[in-house]
Amino acid sequence: MRPLDRPFTMGQLLTLQPKSVTVLIYGKQYDIPISISEHQLLTAIAKDEIVLLPVNFDRTQLLLDIPETSPQLERELNDFADSDESVTDLLKEGV
Repeated sequence: MRPLDRPFTMGQLLTLQPKSVTVLIYGKQYDIPISISEHQLLTAIAKDEIVLLPVNFDRTQLLLDIPETSPQLERELNDFADSDESVTDLLKEGV
């Protein structure tokens, strides 16, 4: 597991290639290299309408092992959603 020792942001999955993923972060596209296991995981979830992925602040690496209970993850998701209601609460409700 990669340690969560530095800031990260959320990126919207745009395209998935065998060795990289293209994400949209604040209106700009970034190509991020991925491993075979990351590609397998993303292939399974890429069927969803919108997929948000945690990306390191340098926009060079996915951080797929962040625990769902991370307060930093909730802050980033809430900033992305720009909602007054907690994204964690929305996810629990199935919205």
